[in-house]
Amino acid sequence: MEEKNEITQEELNSFYEETIKGVSRGDVVKGRVVAITDKEAMVDIGYKAEGTVPLTEFKESPQVGDELEVYVRALSHAGEGPLLSKKEAERIRAWENLKESLEKGTPVKGKVVRRIKGGFRVNVGGVEAFLPMSQADGKPVKRPEELVNKEYDFKVLDLNERSSNVILSRRQLLEEEEAKEKEAFWERMKVGKVFEGKVKSLTTYGAFVDLGAVDGLLHINDISWRKIKHPSDVVDKGQRVWVKVLDFDREKERVSLGMKQLTPDPWEKAEEKYTLGTKVKGKVTGVVDYGAFVEVEEGLEGLIHISEFSWSRRIKHPSEVLKEGDEVECVVTNVDREGRRLSLSLKQVEPDPWQTVEELFPVGKLVEAMVTRVYPDRALVELAEGVEGVLRSEDLSWDKRVRHPGDLFQRGDKVEVKILGVDPDRRKVRVGFKQTKPDPWDEFLRTYAEGDNVRGNVSSVTDFGVFLEIMNGVEGLIHVSQLDEKKVRDPKEIVKEGDTLSAKIVKIDPAARRISLSVREFKRAQEVEETDRFMDTQSQGEGFLKLGEILGKMINKGNK
Repeated sequence: MEEKNEITQEELNSFYEETIKGVSRGDVVKGRVVAITDKEAMVDIGYKAEGTVPLTEFKESPQVGDELEVYVRALSHAGEGPLLSKKEAERIRAWENLKESLEKGTPVKGKVVRRIKGGFRVNVGGVEAFLPMSQADGKPVKRPEELVNKEYDFKVLDLNERSSNVILSRRQLLEEEEAKEKEAFWERMKVGKVFEGKVKSLTTYGAFVDLGAVDGLLHINDISWRKIKHPSDVVDKGQRVWVKVLDFDREKERVSLGMKQLTPDPWEKAEEKYTLGTKVKGKVTGVVDYGAFVEVEEGLEGLIHISEFSWSRRIKHPSEVLKEGDEVECVVTNVDREGRRLSLSLKQVEPDPWQTVEELFPVGKLVEAMVTRVYPDRALVELAEGVEGVLRSEDLSWDKRVRHPGDLFQRGDKVEVKILGVDPDRRKVRVGFKQTKPDPWDEFLRTYAEGDNVRGNVSSVTDFGVFLEIMNGVEGLIHVSQLDEKKVRDPKEIVKEGDTLSAKIVKIDPAARRISLSVREFKRAQEVEETDRFMDTQSQGEGFLKLGEILGKMINKGNK
């Protein structure tokens, strides 16, 4: 037998001292490789002759000097030294370890070699054991193939050496380890303790964070000092985060966590930082019916109430001015640290235009303005940024025939108006349009007086009389009783719009801007004038005869 490697005599003597002196068949003894041949390893076990172990029993090629345990199959073999087995020694040791593990409850290490019906086959030190699927993990196994060819620690549930039956459990071991971890976790748990955890899942109300032994709830209100719509606005699944314990219940295994509590509360120094009148810049985070929320710094939001949007413009909804994401400049109007409320103003960034409105727009001043809104009885015009004037229907035209401002103006039109009145306290300015032109009544009063005759066109006919336009913008009323000397029931029976009539001015009321006219008086005056002219041109006798005829006619008419 040809030797490939040899051990020195000094090493051999040292090994002899460490080995057992008596060797019997069936023993498991220690040995050392002293030489290697093509098929065997020569192993010295302290016996009078060296034993042999087939190379096929080695997973890796042995080296001279390697120490190992072997099983003595026979003290002599084919006239040579003892026949040894490394595999059998490993099997015996494996069973001993399995028995000890079962008795003491200690784990054993094994490798999952293949999947079988109902579970897996596991190699534990040369002994093949059965791992039921239900015992393979602490939770249901979704991908069994991922466990194959991997080493794990197992707990021995049962064994029978005669039938070579071993049942393992990885699940029990994991549960025991988890219980120990939880026990240690709760022992060191206290409010205020800071952990680094991993975001396990997200919900609408918060995030669950894996702390190792247990999961804690990070409520959405405790993620950030600023308002967020969803936890994903700040954290992602799988992200590692630092959290602080706010509260816990050991019996129910619940832990409440906070992330914002690791940073200072911005409201603590809000009153010092945001004094009244301070101008601040921020971003619009939300728009509601009653105003807009503005974040002036992370975790600190203020409200611009709808009343603080404009000095004069009436805002129906904040969205007319602002939208989410807009950058705005505001003025601090109130800080309530206890109530965590910050009041802001958009309009107060600029001076109140009403403080100088009397100086800018004195009564009587002509101003070019833009029509901003039109209502049935009035129109609003913008005199300057933040200042609107009210243009009433009665101030649109001197003839008062404009019933709706929309008949004259449209939104966006530019018009010249006259300042009629200013009330800074009530924030109102009254303007007029017709006042920018001469009042036709002034010309009328300069031209006519009571008793004068006038001639004009019928502008309208009503049940109670006829309106006669004397001059542009000036009308007089001919009452139904003054239309004719005989009784008239319906003015429309004798006159229509557009007809030309002559009448006498009976009464003028400048304060009420009213003129009373009479066709009847006008005709009587005409008859008297005709009589006077006749008397001047005819003889006295003829005049009396003519006068008698005229008087007779008048008497007859009166009787009728």
